[in-house]
Amino acid sequence: MPQDQANAVFVLGILALLSLVPWTVALRRAHAHGDWDATSSLVFLTGVLANLPTVVYVLHTGRPQRLDPLGEVVIGFPQWVNALGVAANGLLVVACGVFLLHRLLVARADINTAPLVALALVVLVALSDGLRGGQLLAPRQLVLIAVLLAATAARPGRSALLGGAAVVMLITVLGGVEGLAEPRSVVRECRADNPCGPLGVLYSGVFTNENIFGLLLVVGLPFVWLGLRGSVRAVLTCYVAFVAVATGSRLAGATAVAVVAFLLVLRPRLRHVADRSAASRTSGSPGALLLGVPVLAAAAAVGLALPFLHLGVDRLGDRATVWGMAAQELRESPFIGFGAKAWSAKYQAGEIPAALSPSLHNQWMDVLYAGGLAGLALFLLLLVHLLVRGGTAGFSAAACLLLPVLLASVLERPWSFGISNSLTFALLTAVLAPVAARRGVHEVAPGSASSPADVPARTPRRSPAATATDHSALR
Repeated sequence: MPQDQANAVFVLGILALLSLVPWTVALRRAHAHGDWDATSSLVFLTGVLANLPTVVYVLHTGRPQRLDPLGEVVIGFPQWVNALGVAANGLLVVACGVFLLHRLLVARADINTAPLVALALVVLVALSDGLRGGQLLAPRQLVLIAVLLAATAARPGRSALLGGAAVVMLITVLGGVEGLAEPRSVVRECRADNPCGPLGVLYSGVFTNENIFGLLLVVGLPFVWLGLRGSVRAVLTCYVAFVAVATGSRLAGATAVAVVAFLLVLRPRLRHVADRSAASRTSGSPGALLLGVPVLAAAAAVGLALPFLHLGVDRLGDRATVWGMAAQELRESPFIGFGAKAWSAKYQAGEIPAALSPSLHNQWMDVLYAGGLAGLALFLLLLVHLLVRGGTAGFSAAACLLLPVLLASVLERPWSFGISNSLTFALLTAVLAPVAARRGVHEVAPGSASSPADVPARTPRRSPAATATDHSALR
């Protein structure tokens, strides 16, 4: 490894260790306010178990390339990694079932509607598979259904966002620590068609690809900002954004910068009962609406239109080719698409390269190809529902949650509605975005609205400073 790359990896490792200081402060503050609950654990467990096979593979083997007898790179993981994935998925399904039963039968939880919309889209693409003669439900489709079913009884708001933030921080810190222990395992070779990033490396952390790692980081940026309390949230958000830029993924770098700027301008925070007037001024101001709506609409319009613009291979590479192929095929089944497995099956048939087999590298085209116009309608309904469910006061938070998804959707697929994957926890967190506070008893009960009350759940011992205002809890 060149010395400049070794230096870059060393810096990222040291920053990972230093980030543990504000992260510890954030966790202590979350514990004091009782922010972590069963919903946080569900989101965290979903993120950990979904990424466990990849993380263990990289930590154990150092991510070497495997070659077949002809010298070609073998796509996929060894059998022992796949077996670990099966076990992790089985454990996740069981955990989701236990969580759902407890929340419905013991906690008497209300039903969330946003996960139902996402679930309808998952069922639609599964039915499309069956109608076209394919397998109706694959194991990883069942995992995704189990996660979304559990989300229908989960508590929306800060607890879910805190669980998502914990996943992002765990993955980010693990990458830095692995870089200190084995620098070669966290970087990929730079090539003419895939040049190095701003730090002179392609930094993949504990993933096999810097694009996958960068995508996880950027969709998780709002989780860190909204899920944590106090000024440490800004420090950790900027740290995660810096790592996203350091990956070398151009899409992740540009999206990270845009999302941080959006967060700094809108300054979203969850609506607190004790500070309702201030929340209304910041989160529901006309300026936030005037800025947020056009930005989100523009990002969505570009993502939806780009695959149909025929810009050519010289600008968009293989993406332009596969988008054109998918658009042509959609004429055969425009209303219900081809199902969740139709596109990946083309790799087995030798029609597309392995790098393009997981998705169509555009969220909108991916939904259209799998679910047709019906799927697109459900996807739009989900986006609108997430944006308005928090009311005017929750608009800024919802806008910041959706912006990285819409920006990344132009050239990637952040949310999969066909199978569970490394970003399923991000979809789960998004559908558990804060909702509008209800009137009456639910509004004053800690944790029953979009976030716990500003008063810590654990009362500290009285001291001379006990009467001072805790500004950090209101940030």
